[in-house]
Amino acid sequence: MSKQHSKLSRAITRFVENPITNLVKGIVLLLIGLSDASRTFANDLAHQQLRVGHGLIVIGIFSILGALPHLIDGLEAGRRYLELRDRKADPDHHDPGGQA
Repeated sequence: MSKQHSKLSRAITRFVENPITNLVKGIVLLLIGLSDASRTFANDLAHQQLRVGHGLIVIGIFSILGALPHLIDGLEAGRRYLELRDRKADPDHHDPGGQA
């Protein structure tokens, strides 16, 4: 594979595996599924039918749930970075929890 193809492949992989991309995808699928299922909800219950909208709701929920741990980890890492940066900026600061 050429260098350009390899670079394109890595860019696509980073985009597809990005937690924000997965969160947006999940929200969009959930909204489309809810829109589709809401029009036929009473009829679907009466006839015990599953439609595409129901599947989109499930896929959307799982996409959102799959993205959340990565986003939470990212926020936690950002918080730790800011704390470390603040401690380095103020070396005389003493943490009451026993950590300097």
